[in-house]
Amino acid sequence: MNANSSKEEKKDLFELAKTCIKENKFEDAKNYYKLILDNEPENLEALYMSGFLCMKNNSYKNSLEYFNKFINLKNDNPFVYEYMGIMDEENRAEYFNKAIEINDNIKIMKRDYQRYIYIAFKSYEFGEYDISLNYSNYIYNVRQINGIVNLLGCIYYRKGDYDKALSLFHDLNFIYEKSNIYILCNISSCYRKKNSNNMAIRYLEKAKEIDDGNKLIYYNIGSIYFDMGNKKSALENIDKALSIDNEYEDAIKLKEYINNLD
Repeated sequence: MNANSSKEEKKDLFELAKTCIKENKFEDAKNYYKLILDNEPENLEALYMSGFLCMKNNSYKNSLEYFNKFINLKNDNPFVYEYMGIMDEENRAEYFNKAIEINDNIKIMKRDYQRYIYIAFKSYEFGEYDISLNYSNYIYNVRQINGIVNLLGCIYYRKGDYDKALSLFHDLNFIYEKSNIYILCNISSCYRKKNSNNMAIRYLEKAKEIDDGNKLIYYNIGSIYFDMGNKKSALENIDKALSIDNEYEDAIKLKEYINNLD
């Protein structure tokens, strides 16, 4: 086989693989990419797509093998490091930080928004708050999307910067015209951490006015009153939470604890 026929054959395999992907025939697509890699083990596109398809099929070990081969040849693609960070818990921080290093040196484009948002929320879910902060700031510095503002508040809360978290949550509270119970509860949580229990209760009471059937609001009010030494008000609110859900385990345990103190 001459060089031209080999080149045409590879082109045909790529086209077949792309057609299979469009038709959701991912296993067939993987097989075509494998044929390409059998003849050209360092083909970047085939390595990338093989890793992506394995990841899509939850075959993380195989996906990581392909992506590792890819970054050994080309280490300036943030997508690959982000994919690897999602799949590889042991090396997650290393991969995400490498992606951040690359992203810091490129201009954010509209096409990046959804990817950055996804990684911001996913890394927060993983407990990687510094990484989530980086990705959230990529978006926040361009567009102050409410969901990202809330996420930033939650990140600062987790990192113990309650004043910064409060500033963000108060901004959102204004935007939502003081009618979003989740934001009101987040504000309350910050005040509680700052030992401003009366302010914490005040915002929970505002949340209760909006949704008086929310067991978590009553439970939190009750637990704050308990912290303040007001057992009567604590039990009243815990009983209200239990009237909404009589199997609410946290409320049951707290009520038993308080009653056993007598």
